Amino acid sequence: MQSKQDERQELALQVESRAVYLLSMREHGRKELANKLIQKFAEVENHPGLVDFVLDKCVENNWLSDERYIEAYVRQSMEKGQGPYKIRQTLRQRTSREDLVEAHLAMEDSDWADLAKEVLQKKYGESSGSLERKEQAKRMRFLQSRGFSQSQIWKAFYYIQN
Repeated sequence: MQSKQDERQELALQVESRAVYLLSMREHGRKELANKLIQKFAEVENHPGLVDFVLDKCVENNWLSDERYIEAYVRQSMEKGQGPYKIRQTLRQRTSREDLVEAHLAMEDSDWADLAKEVLQKKYGESSGSLERKEQAKRMRFLQSRGFSQSQIWKAFYYIQN
C-alpha cells in the first residue's frame, strides 16, 4: 500500500509534467496555469499547497515567468489591435502581477490613439473628412469593443481627419 507521502510525490510529478507540457506550448501566467492544473487534477484539493509547490519549482527553473508572459501577451494583443482596457482585463484573469501589467501598458495616450487609428484604417480603409453621426458612432463602438478609452478614440478620429 502506498503511503500518503509517496502518493503526494507521485501526484506532484504528474502535475509538474503537465505544467511543463503546457509551458512548452506557450507562455502562461501563474494564475492561469494554476487554474488549468487544478482543473486537470481534481485530487490536488486533498494536497494543499501542491500546485504552489510545483509552480514555485517552475519559476525556479525559469520555465514560468509572469513578466515574460505579460510582455508577450501585451505585444501580441497590440499586434491584433486590442486596446489597454481589454488587455488589462484579460491579464487580470491570468496573472496576479498588477505591477507588471501596468508597467507594460504604460504608454502615452497618443501612442494608444495611434494604434486605434491603425485599427480603424485597417477595418474601414482610408477615410478622410467627416463621417455621418451613425457611421462615426458605429466606428467608436468598434474601438470601444477593442478596449480603447474615449480619449484615445477621439484622438484617433482627430488624427484621421487631420
